[in-house]
Amino acid sequence: MSKKGFAASVLKNSGALGLFEMLRSKPGILIVNHHRVGDAATTRFDRDVFSASAEAFDMQLKYFKRFFPIVAGEELESLVSGRTPLKRTYISVTFDDGYINDYLVSFPILKANGCSGTFFLVPEYVGTSTVPWWDEIAYLVRNSSKAELVFETPVPTTIRLDGDREEAIRKVLRHYKRPDNHDSERLMNELREQAGCTVPATGRRFIDWKEAREMKAAGMAIGSHTQTHGILGQMPPERQTWELTESRKNIEAGIGAPVQTLAYPVGIRGAFDDKTETIAQSLGYKMCFSFYGGINNPDHMQPMNLLRMATNRDPLLFRAETVLLSRFGKLPY
Repeated sequence: MSKKGFAASVLKNSGALGLFEMLRSKPGILIVNHHRVGDAATTRFDRDVFSASAEAFDMQLKYFKRFFPIVAGEELESLVSGRTPLKRTYISVTFDDGYINDYLVSFPILKANGCSGTFFLVPEYVGTSTVPWWDEIAYLVRNSSKAELVFETPVPTTIRLDGDREEAIRKVLRHYKRPDNHDSERLMNELREQAGCTVPATGRRFIDWKEAREMKAAGMAIGSHTQTHGILGQMPPERQTWELTESRKNIEAGIGAPVQTLAYPVGIRGAFDDKTETIAQSLGYKMCFSFYGGINNPDHMQPMNLLRMATNRDPLLFRAETVLLSRFGKLPY
Protein backbone atom coordinates (compact mmCIF):
# COMPACT_ATOMS: atom_id res chain seq x y z
CA MET A 1 0.00 0.00 0.00
CA SER A 2 1.29 3.47 -0.89
CA LYS A 3 1.77 6.18 1.72
CA LYS A 4 -1.23 8.02 0.25
CA GLY A 5 -3.35 4.89 0.46
CA PHE A 6 -2.25 4.22 4.04
CA ALA A 7 -3.09 7.80 5.07
CA ALA A 8 -6.52 7.58 3.43
CA SER A 9 -7.20 4.27 5.19
CA VAL A 10 -6.29 5.79 8.55
CA LEU A 11 -8.67 8.70 7.90
CA LYS A 12 -11.48 6.32 6.99
CA ASN A 13 -10.95 3.75 9.74
CA SER A 14 -10.58 6.41 12.44
CA GLY A 15 -13.86 8.02 11.40
CA ALA A 16 -12.11 11.30 10.62
CA LEU A 17 -13.01 11.16 6.94
CA GLY A 18 -16.71 10.94 7.72
CA LEU A 19 -16.43 13.78 10.23
CA PHE A 20 -14.63 15.96 7.68
CA GLU A 21 -17.43 15.30 5.21
CA MET A 22 -19.86 16.80 7.70
CA LEU A 23 -17.91 20.08 7.77
CA ARG A 24 -19.02 22.91 5.52
CA SER A 25 -16.82 23.13 2.46
CA LYS A 26 -14.55 26.14 1.90
CA PRO A 27 -15.31 28.65 -0.89
CA GLY A 28 -13.69 27.44 -4.08
CA ILE A 29 -14.04 25.65 -7.41
CA LEU A 30 -12.65 22.16 -7.78
CA ILE A 31 -12.32 21.37 -11.49
CA VAL A 32 -11.70 17.74 -12.40
CA ASN A 33 -10.54 16.75 -15.86
CA HIS A 34 -10.88 13.59 -17.94
CA HIS A 35 -9.74 12.58 -21.41
CA ARG A 36 -11.34 9.18 -21.86
CA VAL A 37 -13.77 7.23 -19.67
CA GLY A 38 -13.75 3.47 -20.19
CA ASP A 39 -11.51 0.41 -19.97
CA ALA A 40 -7.86 1.27 -20.60
CA ALA A 41 -7.01 -2.40 -21.18
CA THR A 42 -9.03 -2.42 -24.41
CA THR A 43 -7.00 0.25 -26.23
CA ARG A 44 -4.01 -0.23 -28.50
CA PHE A 45 -2.99 3.36 -27.85
CA ASP A 46 -2.25 5.57 -24.81
CA ARG A 47 -3.72 3.89 -21.74
CA ASP A 48 -2.92 6.78 -19.42
CA VAL A 49 -5.59 8.99 -21.03
CA PHE A 50 -8.22 6.74 -19.43
CA SER A 51 -8.95 8.29 -16.06
CA ALA A 52 -11.90 6.16 -14.91
CA SER A 53 -14.12 3.29 -15.91
CA ALA A 54 -17.75 4.08 -16.73
CA GLU A 55 -18.77 2.67 -13.34
CA ALA A 56 -16.15 4.73 -11.50
CA PHE A 57 -17.15 7.91 -13.33
CA ASP A 58 -20.79 7.34 -12.40
CA MET A 59 -19.73 6.80 -8.77
CA GLN A 60 -17.71 10.03 -8.80
CA LEU A 61 -20.65 12.08 -10.07
CA LYS A 62 -22.97 10.60 -7.47
CA TYR A 63 -20.44 11.39 -4.73
CA PHE A 64 -19.98 14.96 -5.97
CA LYS A 65 -23.74 15.53 -6.09
CA ARG A 66 -24.11 14.44 -2.45
CA PHE A 67 -21.94 17.30 -1.23
CA PHE A 68 -21.48 19.96 -3.94
CA PRO A 69 -23.21 21.83 -6.76
CA ILE A 70 -21.83 20.81 -10.18
CA VAL A 71 -21.49 23.74 -12.60
CA ALA A 72 -20.45 24.45 -16.19
CA GLY A 73 -20.82 27.14 -18.85
CA GLU A 74 -22.28 30.49 -17.81
CA GLU A 75 -22.83 29.34 -14.22
CA LEU A 76 -19.14 28.50 -13.88
CA GLU A 77 -18.06 31.75 -15.56
CA SER A 78 -20.24 33.75 -13.16
CA LEU A 79 -18.43 32.17 -10.20
CA VAL A 80 -14.99 32.68 -11.75
CA SER A 81 -15.70 36.34 -12.58
CA GLY A 82 -17.05 37.04 -9.10
CA ARG A 83 -20.55 38.00 -10.24
CA THR A 84 -21.82 35.10 -8.14
CA PRO A 85 -20.16 34.99 -4.71
CA LEU A 86 -18.32 31.81 -3.77
CA LYS A 87 -19.76 30.60 -0.48
CA ARG A 88 -18.85 26.91 -0.69
CA THR A 89 -16.99 24.47 -2.92
CA TYR A 90 -18.37 23.97 -6.42
CA ILE A 91 -17.39 21.13 -8.77
CA SER A 92 -16.86 21.42 -12.50
CA VAL A 93 -16.20 18.41 -14.76
CA THR A 94 -14.25 18.81 -18.01
CA PHE A 95 -13.08 16.59 -20.87
CA ASP A 96 -10.18 17.23 -23.24
CA ASP A 97 -9.69 16.14 -26.88
CA GLY A 98 -13.23 15.14 -27.90
CA TYR A 99 -12.77 11.37 -28.13
CA ILE A 100 -15.89 9.54 -29.25
CA ASN A 101 -15.96 8.01 -25.75
CA ASP A 102 -17.12 11.42 -24.59
CA TYR A 103 -20.31 11.06 -26.62
CA LEU A 104 -20.87 7.33 -26.22
CA VAL A 105 -19.93 6.90 -22.54
CA SER A 106 -19.42 10.12 -20.55
CA PHE A 107 -22.29 12.16 -22.02
CA PRO A 108 -25.00 9.57 -21.17
CA ILE A 109 -23.65 9.20 -17.62
CA LEU A 110 -23.69 12.97 -17.12
CA LYS A 111 -27.28 13.16 -18.40
CA ALA A 112 -28.39 10.24 -16.22
CA ASN A 113 -27.05 12.07 -13.17
CA GLY A 114 -28.51 15.44 -14.15
CA CYS A 115 -25.05 16.99 -14.53
CA SER A 116 -23.41 19.26 -17.09
CA GLY A 117 -19.81 19.04 -18.24
CA THR A 118 -17.47 20.99 -20.51
CA PHE A 119 -15.96 19.32 -23.58
CA PHE A 120 -12.90 20.85 -25.24
CA LEU A 121 -12.63 20.03 -28.94
CA VAL A 122 -9.79 20.05 -31.48
CA PRO A 123 -11.35 21.01 -34.85
CA GLU A 124 -8.66 19.15 -36.78
CA TYR A 125 -9.76 15.92 -35.05
CA VAL A 126 -13.56 16.38 -35.07
CA GLY A 127 -15.31 13.51 -36.87
CA THR A 128 -12.03 11.85 -37.91
CA SER A 129 -10.09 8.63 -37.29
CA THR A 130 -6.96 10.64 -36.43
CA VAL A 131 -4.36 8.95 -34.22
CA PRO A 132 -2.88 11.96 -32.35
CA TRP A 133 0.78 12.19 -31.45
CA TRP A 134 0.40 10.78 -27.92
CA ASP A 135 -1.56 7.76 -29.16
CA GLU A 136 0.91 7.19 -32.01
CA ILE A 137 3.82 7.36 -29.58
CA ALA A 138 2.13 4.83 -27.29
CA TYR A 139 1.43 2.38 -30.13
CA LEU A 140 4.89 2.59 -31.70
CA VAL A 141 6.79 2.26 -28.42
CA ARG A 142 4.60 -0.60 -27.16
CA ASN A 143 4.91 -2.57 -30.41
CA SER A 144 8.49 -1.83 -31.43
CA SER A 145 10.85 -4.77 -31.72
CA LYS A 146 13.85 -2.58 -30.90
CA ALA A 147 15.79 -2.64 -27.64
CA GLU A 148 16.17 1.12 -27.46
CA LEU A 149 15.15 4.35 -29.13
CA VAL A 150 17.70 7.08 -29.83
CA PHE A 151 16.50 10.65 -30.34
CA GLU A 152 18.43 13.69 -31.52
CA THR A 153 15.46 16.06 -31.26
CA PRO A 154 15.24 18.28 -29.30
CA VAL A 155 18.32 16.98 -27.42
CA PRO A 156 20.16 13.63 -27.63
CA THR A 157 18.26 11.05 -25.57
CA THR A 158 18.24 7.25 -25.41
CA ILE A 159 15.25 5.38 -24.04
CA ARG A 160 15.56 1.66 -23.32
CA LEU A 161 12.71 -0.67 -24.30
CA ASP A 162 13.85 -3.84 -22.54
CA GLY A 163 11.88 -3.07 -19.38
CA ASP A 164 8.36 -1.84 -18.69
CA ARG A 165 6.99 -0.59 -22.03
CA GLU A 166 4.35 1.58 -20.35
CA GLU A 167 7.08 3.44 -18.47
CA ALA A 168 9.04 3.76 -21.72
CA ILE A 169 5.95 5.31 -23.33
CA ARG A 170 5.77 7.86 -20.51
CA LYS A 171 9.45 8.72 -21.01
CA VAL A 172 8.99 9.34 -24.73
CA LEU A 173 5.89 11.44 -24.02
CA ARG A 174 7.83 13.54 -21.49
CA HIS A 175 10.57 13.99 -24.08
CA TYR A 176 8.02 15.13 -26.67
CA LYS A 177 6.46 17.62 -24.23
CA ARG A 178 9.74 19.41 -23.46
CA PRO A 179 9.34 23.19 -23.89
CA ASP A 180 12.42 23.23 -26.15
CA ASN A 181 10.89 20.73 -28.59
CA HIS A 182 10.29 23.17 -31.43
CA ASP A 183 10.24 20.53 -34.19
CA SER A 184 7.77 17.90 -33.06
CA GLU A 185 7.35 16.42 -36.54
CA ARG A 186 11.09 15.76 -36.76
CA LEU A 187 10.96 13.99 -33.40
CA MET A 188 8.02 11.88 -34.57
CA ASN A 189 9.86 10.96 -37.76
CA GLU A 190 12.84 9.83 -35.70
CA LEU A 191 10.49 7.55 -33.74
CA ARG A 192 8.72 6.21 -36.85
CA GLU A 193 11.99 5.38 -38.59
CA GLN A 194 13.25 3.37 -35.60
CA ALA A 195 10.10 1.68 -34.32
CA GLY A 196 9.87 -1.00 -37.01
CA CYS A 197 6.05 -0.92 -37.01
CA THR A 198 3.26 1.29 -38.26
CA VAL A 199 0.03 2.50 -36.72
CA PRO A 200 -2.97 0.47 -37.96
CA ALA A 201 -6.02 1.98 -39.60
CA THR A 202 -8.89 2.70 -37.21
CA GLY A 203 -12.54 3.65 -37.33
CA ARG A 204 -13.76 7.09 -36.31
CA ARG A 205 -12.18 8.08 -33.00
CA PHE A 206 -13.55 11.59 -32.35
CA ILE A 207 -17.03 13.06 -32.00
CA ASP A 208 -18.46 14.87 -35.02
CA TRP A 209 -20.23 18.22 -35.22
CA LYS A 210 -23.70 16.69 -35.14
CA GLU A 211 -22.87 14.93 -31.89
CA ALA A 212 -21.30 18.10 -30.48
CA ARG A 213 -24.48 20.05 -31.29
CA GLU A 214 -26.58 17.37 -29.59
CA MET A 215 -24.41 17.61 -26.48
CA LYS A 216 -24.63 21.40 -26.49
CA ALA A 217 -28.43 21.25 -26.82
CA ALA A 218 -28.55 18.88 -23.84
CA GLY A 219 -26.81 21.42 -21.60
CA MET A 220 -23.15 20.54 -22.09
CA ALA A 221 -20.62 23.33 -22.64
CA ILE A 222 -18.24 23.23 -25.61
CA GLY A 223 -14.82 24.90 -25.64
CA SER A 224 -11.59 25.05 -27.62
CA HIS A 225 -8.58 22.79 -27.22
CA THR A 226 -6.74 24.67 -30.02
CA GLN A 227 -6.91 23.90 -33.74
CA THR A 228 -4.27 21.14 -33.92
CA HIS A 229 -3.50 20.18 -30.28
CA GLY A 230 0.05 21.45 -30.65
CA ILE A 231 1.77 22.39 -27.40
CA LEU A 232 1.42 26.16 -27.16
CA GLY A 233 4.51 26.68 -25.03
CA GLN A 234 6.63 25.28 -27.88
CA MET A 235 5.24 27.84 -30.38
CA PRO A 236 6.02 31.47 -31.20
CA PRO A 237 3.29 33.99 -30.29
CA GLU A 238 1.96 34.34 -33.83
CA ARG A 239 1.38 30.58 -34.13
CA GLN A 240 -0.32 30.52 -30.73
CA THR A 241 -2.62 33.32 -31.90
CA TRP A 242 -3.53 31.32 -35.00
CA GLU A 243 -4.26 28.17 -32.97
CA LEU A 244 -6.63 30.05 -30.64
CA THR A 245 -8.30 32.10 -33.36
CA GLU A 246 -8.76 29.31 -35.90
CA SER A 247 -10.08 26.80 -33.39
CA ARG A 248 -12.71 29.16 -32.02
CA LYS A 249 -13.85 30.14 -35.52
CA ASN A 250 -14.25 26.51 -36.57
CA ILE A 251 -15.96 25.36 -33.37
CA GLU A 252 -18.41 28.25 -33.45
CA ALA A 253 -19.23 27.35 -37.06
CA GLY A 254 -19.62 23.68 -36.12
CA ILE A 255 -21.91 24.10 -33.11
CA GLY A 256 -23.60 27.38 -34.03
CA ALA A 257 -22.81 29.05 -30.70
CA PRO A 258 -20.14 31.34 -29.21
CA VAL A 259 -16.98 29.78 -27.75
CA GLN A 260 -15.31 31.62 -24.86
CA THR A 261 -13.37 28.87 -23.08
CA LEU A 262 -10.02 27.23 -23.82
CA ALA A 263 -8.15 24.28 -22.34
CA TYR A 264 -4.40 24.47 -22.92
CA PRO A 265 -3.20 21.22 -24.57
CA VAL A 266 -1.25 19.08 -22.05
CA GLY A 267 -1.83 21.89 -19.54
CA ILE A 268 1.24 21.36 -17.37
CA ARG A 269 3.71 24.12 -16.51
CA GLY A 270 5.71 24.87 -19.63
CA ALA A 271 2.93 23.75 -21.99
CA PHE A 272 1.77 27.39 -21.97
CA ASP A 273 3.19 30.60 -20.56
CA ASP A 274 2.36 34.20 -19.66
CA LYS A 275 2.34 35.14 -23.34
CA THR A 276 -0.24 32.42 -23.98
CA GLU A 277 -2.49 33.79 -21.26
CA THR A 278 -2.12 37.34 -22.60
CA ILE A 279 -2.97 36.20 -26.13
CA ALA A 280 -6.01 34.25 -24.95
CA GLN A 281 -7.32 37.21 -22.97
CA SER A 282 -6.75 39.63 -25.88
CA LEU A 283 -8.77 37.31 -28.14
CA GLY A 284 -11.75 37.42 -25.78
CA TYR A 285 -11.52 34.06 -24.04
CA LYS A 286 -13.15 34.34 -20.62
CA MET A 287 -11.90 31.13 -19.00
CA CYS A 288 -8.73 29.16 -19.78
CA PHE A 289 -7.81 25.90 -18.07
CA SER A 290 -4.48 24.35 -17.12
CA PHE A 291 -3.98 20.79 -15.85
CA TYR A 292 -1.44 20.51 -13.06
CA GLY A 293 -3.61 20.19 -9.98
CA GLY A 294 -5.01 22.38 -7.25
CA ILE A 295 -8.25 24.06 -6.32
CA ASN A 296 -9.40 27.55 -7.32
CA ASN A 297 -10.21 29.67 -4.28
CA PRO A 298 -11.26 33.34 -4.06
CA ASP A 299 -7.72 34.44 -3.16
CA HIS A 300 -6.23 32.60 -6.14
CA MET A 301 -8.78 32.88 -8.94
CA GLN A 302 -7.04 33.30 -12.30
CA PRO A 303 -9.52 33.21 -15.20
CA MET A 304 -6.67 32.65 -17.70
CA ASN A 305 -5.22 29.80 -15.61
CA LEU A 306 -7.99 27.89 -13.90
CA LEU A 307 -6.51 24.90 -12.10
CA ARG A 308 -7.71 21.39 -12.92
CA MET A 309 -6.77 18.03 -11.50
CA ALA A 310 -7.24 14.40 -12.42
CA THR A 311 -9.52 12.29 -10.25
CA ASN A 312 -7.75 9.51 -8.41
CA ARG A 313 -8.48 6.04 -9.83
CA ASP A 314 -8.58 4.57 -6.32
CA PRO A 315 -12.10 5.10 -4.86
CA LEU A 316 -10.90 5.76 -1.31
CA LEU A 317 -8.19 8.17 -2.45
CA PHE A 318 -10.72 9.90 -4.69
CA ARG A 319 -12.97 10.43 -1.68
CA ALA A 320 -10.14 11.50 0.64
CA GLU A 321 -8.60 13.95 -1.84
CA THR A 322 -11.99 15.52 -2.59
CA VAL A 323 -12.66 15.97 1.12
CA LEU A 324 -9.25 17.44 1.91
CA LEU A 325 -9.29 19.88 -1.00
CA SER A 326 -12.86 21.04 -0.38
CA ARG A 327 -12.61 21.37 3.42
CA PHE A 328 -8.96 22.39 3.87
CA GLY A 329 -7.97 23.75 0.44
CA LYS A 330 -4.92 21.56 -0.10
CA LEU A 331 -3.48 18.06 -0.02
CA PRO A 332 -0.77 17.05 2.46
CA TYR A 333 1.49 15.90 -0.42
